[in-house]
Amino acid sequence: MNKEVNKLLLQTIKYDLGSGLLISLVIVLISTFINAGIYMIGMCVSLINFLASGYIVGKFLDKNRAWIIIPTYFIRMAFIIATVFPFLGNIKYVIYYMIGFVSHYVLLIVFRIKENRKGSV
Repeated sequence: MNKEVNKLLLQTIKYDLGSGLLISLVIVLISTFINAGIYMIGMCVSLINFLASGYIVGKFLDKNRAWIIIPTYFIRMAFIIATVFPFLGNIKYVIYYMIGFVSHYVLLIVFRIKENRKGSV
């Protein structure tokens, strides 16, 4: 992969883990440690999914092996489903997991907008 994509992925890791820990701290203060941990699990699963997608697309898209992208998509979806299974007994846990999962994408949009504004006049 080229250096620009690697830089983007490393910045995403830094922003996600920093923001995720901060939000988890707030959740601990208003709720419980278990809820904050489940939120962080959702955030980490989403981040792993994003990084795997970025790596796979970057590695195989420019070669004649682009067909590999489709089966890995289903493997990534199976990973997401497998990680939510332990929480299915309690809807509150599923909600914290989903909030963590979705917040990765919200933070991704917010930080990309922030990065793009740095260079503008």
